Amino acid sequence: MQPANDTRTPTGPAASTPGTFWGAGSLGQLTAVCESAGARRVMAVAGASMDTVAGRLPSLLGKRYIGRWSDTAAHVPARQASLAVGSARETHADCVLAIGGGSAIGMAKIVALALRVPLIAVPTTFSGSEMTSRYLVTTDRGAEIGASARSLPRTVIYDPDLLTTLPARVAAASGLTAVAHCVEALCYPGVPSDARDWAREGLLLLWDSLGKVAAGPADPSCLQDALTGASMAGRAHEAAGPGLLHLLCDIAAARKVAEYGAILALLLPPVLLAHGDGAASASAAVAELRPEVPAVTALAEFAAALGLEPDHDTPAVRAALAALTAEAGAHPLARPGLAAEPATRRLSALLADSPDHFSPD
Repeated sequence: MQPANDTRTPTGPAASTPGTFWGAGSLGQLTAVCESAGARRVMAVAGASMDTVAGRLPSLLGKRYIGRWSDTAAHVPARQASLAVGSARETHADCVLAIGGGSAIGMAKIVALALRVPLIAVPTTFSGSEMTSRYLVTTDRGAEIGASARSLPRTVIYDPDLLTTLPARVAAASGLTAVAHCVEALCYPGVPSDARDWAREGLLLLWDSLGKVAAGPADPSCLQDALTGASMAGRAHEAAGPGLLHLLCDIAAARKVAEYGAILALLLPPVLLAHGDGAASASAAVAELRPEVPAVTALAEFAAALGLEPDHDTPAVRAALAALTAEAGAHPLARPGLAAEPATRRLSALLADSPDHFSPD
C-alpha cells in the first residue's frame, strides 16, 4: 500500500497534517518542497549515520543549503539542542531539514519551535514521530515534554531507498514504537473515527512488514509498507495525544532506567491490561492479527520476534517504572482516557508483581 503524494500546504483544521511525498527516489523532490516552503537558507539536522544522504544535499539544494548540524543524541539533550538553535540563528536559517530517526527529528523540532521556522522531515526509521507535534528535551531533572504546532513538520518525505541499510535493532525498536502508538490510540474512546481507522490500518501494515524489515534486507515495497504504517501510527498518536504508555517510556528513558525499546517491550502488555475494558478495541485489533491468542501474549511475542525481548526486566527496573507511573499519569499532556488514575494504579501494581502476571487471567 502506497499513499499518493500530498503536496498540500495545510491550513485551518487540516493544519495538523503535514504534506507528504512518497516512493523510491522521493528525496529528489526536496528542492520543490523547499521552494513551496519559501526556504532560502536551509540548515540540515542529520546524525553521523546519515553522512551519505547529507552528502547529496549540496547538489540537491544548491545555494539554499547552508550546512548541517550533526551532533544529535537520543532524547534531545538540552545542551545540544541549545547549541543547534544557536547555530541556526547565527547562520540565519529560515528552514530546518531533519534527516534521520527520532534523535534528528526531535532536535530539528526544537530548532523549528525556537526560531519559528518551517520544518521538513525525511524519516529513516519507523517511529512515526514526524507526524506529531510532540517534542521532548532532557535535562538533569529528566524529560521536559510538550506539544506545539510549530514543532510539526510542514512536509514529510518518505523515501524507502534511504532505509536499505537501517540496523535491525533500530528498525525493530522504532517500529515497535509505532505499533504502540496504534495500540494506545485504540485504548481511548474519544479518539476521532478517522484516527482509529489510521491506528487499525497502521497496525496491520506494521505487523505484516516489521518482521521482514528487522530480518533484513527487505525489498522496497516492504520498507514502504512499514513507512506507511508508521505514518498512520503517527497520525493516530497526534489525534489521540500521548497516554500513560508513551509518557512513561519518555520519562523512564530520559532518566536512563533502560533503553527505550526495552522499556516499551516490557510495558506494552501490562499497559494493555491496566486499561481493562477500555482497551477492548485495541485487543480486538490485535486479535484480528493473531486469532485465538490473547492480545497481551501476541504483543509480547511480537516484540520478542523482533529481537526486543524485555531483557531489562528486573525487579529494580520494574520498581523504577512503578515509581514513575503516577508522574506519567499526572503529566499535563496526558489525555484522561489514556492515563486515567485507575489505569495508573493498576499498572503500578502489575509492575510491582511478577512478570508471570502479565497475562489476561
